[in-house]
Amino acid sequence: MWKKTFITGCLILILVVASPLLTANKAGETPINVMVLSGTTGLSLVKLLEEQPQIAPGVTFNYTVIKSPDQMSAKIIAGEADIAAVPTNLASILYNRGIPVQLAAITNWGVMYVVGRDATITTWADLKGKEIGVTGKGSTPDLLFRYFLQANGIDPERDVQIRYYASPAELAQLVIADKVHLATLPEPWITEALSRNAALRVLLDYQKEWARLEKRDVSYPQSALVVKTQLAVEKKAAVRAFLQAAAASSAWVVENPSAAGVLAEKHLSISSTAATAAIPRCNLRFDETHQVQPEIGYFLEKLYSFQPQSIGGKLPDEGFYLQK
Repeated sequence: MWKKTFITGCLILILVVASPLLTANKAGETPINVMVLSGTTGLSLVKLLEEQPQIAPGVTFNYTVIKSPDQMSAKIIAGEADIAAVPTNLASILYNRGIPVQLAAITNWGVMYVVGRDATITTWADLKGKEIGVTGKGSTPDLLFRYFLQANGIDPERDVQIRYYASPAELAQLVIADKVHLATLPEPWITEALSRNAALRVLLDYQKEWARLEKRDVSYPQSALVVKTQLAVEKKAAVRAFLQAAAASSAWVVENPSAAGVLAEKHLSISSTAATAAIPRCNLRFDETHQVQPEIGYFLEKLYSFQPQSIGGKLPDEGFYLQK
């Protein structure tokens, strides 16, 4: 079964290879290390990665791009990341493991879709009897996929054939080559697939289905910024200034997808063409925790009901949420 999540593996301390962006610490200034995941999780911060602006007096912000969630977990656990862009449920897992971090903001509201060639699939119920490629067994996208199937009268174990693949990149290549005919994929791999196989189309939207089933006005809070608790206490003004800069960066990405695409290729291992086209489907919206705490809590409660270990075995207490 799928009790163990790939997120649990994120907590294994391993040697990592990261991509530091060159920043010189100014004499007498406090360095703050900002780490973002390569791919869409770091997309909203790409303007900061490029410009590395002076955000707050007496502070130098150093930026590093990390290649995978398990590498990011190792950095956070080791105390090397002061601010990090991570999946929201990973933030909960770390907090519940006693790692001193707080959730500061939500950066995107879902990037998952079902893609394929079969235009007769217009509802989730139409997936009955199909074979679907999925990545990240036990991960949040997998848990949500199974939930959507069940909510539409489909038994994930009997009514469909789910085949798991190692990564979205691998699965996307198989979809492009018509070796997998139906798959769940995140952006920017959806756009990459569409651009390389004209027969493909987006069939179903995770974000819309979540809002429909849960009767919510917004989608689910997929990615977030966490801040080291000590930093939030000792450098409150600098953290506040960074969150304002991050919000401005996110808005700029949404408003300037072509320019943002160029920077995504430079910093985040996303092709410029794919990033530019993918941004409208990335649901980038920057909300500080205090603005959307009920939505975060609701999402974590739902994940807990699916698989408690997907959020670290329990709902995080109020100390998890960075207050204004």
